[in-house]
Amino acid sequence: MRRGFTFIEMVIYVALALVAALGVGALFKLGRGASSSTMASYLVSAEADTALRWLKRDLQETALTSIRSYPSASNTSQPPGVSMASARDTTVSNGALQISKYGTPLWNTTVFYTLNLAPGERTGELIRWEKPLTDAEKDFVPHPSDVLPNSVSPGDKSRRVLMHKVLIAPNTKVAKLQDGADFTSDASGGLQVQFVQRTGGEDGVEKLTSLNPGDAGKGQKAEDNTHLVNVRMQVLSDDRYNASFYEVNFRIHPRY
Repeated sequence: MRRGFTFIEMVIYVALALVAALGVGALFKLGRGASSSTMASYLVSAEADTALRWLKRDLQETALTSIRSYPSASNTSQPPGVSMASARDTTVSNGALQISKYGTPLWNTTVFYTLNLAPGERTGELIRWEKPLTDAEKDFVPHPSDVLPNSVSPGDKSRRVLMHKVLIAPNTKVAKLQDGADFTSDASGGLQVQFVQRTGGEDGVEKLTSLNPGDAGKGQKAEDNTHLVNVRMQVLSDDRYNASFYEVNFRIHPRY
């Protein structure tokens, strides 16, 4: 003769089933969180690699005296960014470097990078855009631009978002990073381009400055110019499962 479950047995079985279901749900949530965090990190790393390739190429192909970094002494409210002359013509099929009749780079474009920030956000987009020079501006000399990097129009066809809302905003506090310490960004935020100076020769004291070595009459000495550009990028990947922060530094020598 078969008997049914008693009330106490039924309560125990239901409780065990509930515990098992909660355990499976917790494992699923943990796995999904790990997968999401891994995917977010992968996407951020891929964007950072792309942005670094563009920035390194543009800086390597430019003339040192044409580079201007922001914010600067005369543009303290400008978001972090940089501008430089370029001889690469992206309107042709292969986007090749253009050479003048004198065998020098045919400077035909100004390239801009700017950190696009929304009010109240602690991260922003890295935007790259270009402004072709007019015929009157093409005098075979690489000039710095008077145009500010953040003046790009949203509808500009050359506008390209290289990194989506991961570069940290200026003067922004990030609490409890991987090592448990707080971090606060400086006025340059997630994008800083500076020039390397070395006082007293090759073994002298090194310092970084936002002042271009070509700016005469501002207390700079030609012999202190190393012709090196120092770039720093600070990335904050802040998804709902995990926040990660890392910094990338590199130096590059413009060819001209």
